[in-house]
Amino acid sequence: MARELSALLTLPDFERAADSVLDSASWAYVAGGADTQVTVRANVEAFDKVWLRPRALASASEEPDTSVNVFGQRLALPVLLAPTSPQRLLHDDAEIATARAAEALGTVSIVSTDSHHAFPEVAGSVKGDCWFQLYAYRSREDVAATIALAEEAGATALVVTVDASHAARRITTRRAGFRTPAHVDFGNLRSLGILTGAIPDGARIERLPLTWEDLAWIRSLTGMRLVVKGILRAEDAERCLDLGADGVIVSNHGGRQLDGAIPSLVALEQVAAAVSGRGLVLMDGGIRSGVHVVKALALGADAVCIGRPYLWGLGLAGQEGVEAVLRLLQDEIKDTLLQLGAASVADIGPDFATRA
Repeated sequence: MARELSALLTLPDFERAADSVLDSASWAYVAGGADTQVTVRANVEAFDKVWLRPRALASASEEPDTSVNVFGQRLALPVLLAPTSPQRLLHDDAEIATARAAEALGTVSIVSTDSHHAFPEVAGSVKGDCWFQLYAYRSREDVAATIALAEEAGATALVVTVDASHAARRITTRRAGFRTPAHVDFGNLRSLGILTGAIPDGARIERLPLTWEDLAWIRSLTGMRLVVKGILRAEDAERCLDLGADGVIVSNHGGRQLDGAIPSLVALEQVAAAVSGRGLVLMDGGIRSGVHVVKALALGADAVCIGRPYLWGLGLAGQEGVEAVLRLLQDEIKDTLLQLGAASVADIGPDFATRA
């Protein structure tokens, strides 16, 4: 398998390879978005409207430093693994393979509330950090119990997703006839008693439509770092920080919730300017290369998150496949820094990019 993975030279190569091994319904679930998928496409296309500006006569004498500081932890590259589910759709080891791959490459996995393996099992499978992503299911009592589980299991940050309180119209998934396969379960929800019996067919467990009051309440429950995912407005980012959040993730849920939502990269600059050093700024959506990563950094992100790309690796070869995706991205980031005349990720700022 290592030899086969080495033949994949770009993330689109991984995408095509994963498409060839997954059944059509599963592929539709992974690749698809809301309605006509305008935002899925726009997330990627937005990167083509940003140009990089290399420095002349600034060649680095050593290999560029791709590391970045995130909440006091030094990550080997500015790429975290976004929460996705159900990962067992792609590989039996699911989130455990993902977390181990992240650790092996020196970064962090953000584990979904909807994970196949219970969060304590995932966190216990690695020596390093795991972050926990929160969906607010059913009641405040369930939310409090979920946060307590994550904290007791050693999560070092809590990522609250605020853009998916309501079910989305995912037409391609419905047309493909996707149903959660029998071998896929939501063990984390079962461990909390939120899911009992059979997995709902075509209907979700009820989620609370989160409010600002709920976010303040969540902040009061835990001493973990708090990151709010699904922010596309500068004023929303400022309010999150005012309520005690430690950072935000600029995200439109990969185009899976609102068709026509602003591309994450387009929203990034204003959000980053509003945060202005008060907290961490991450972004996800449309990243398909190391060049894209560097463009996001130049527009104000401290680091980025990827979702679909590492799922392609997971589907091809489990942990080894996810590691291959991260290794490719790190190599591409290094090359981009070299070509720009930048010695490190820390050198990248707004002077390196301009919009078309």
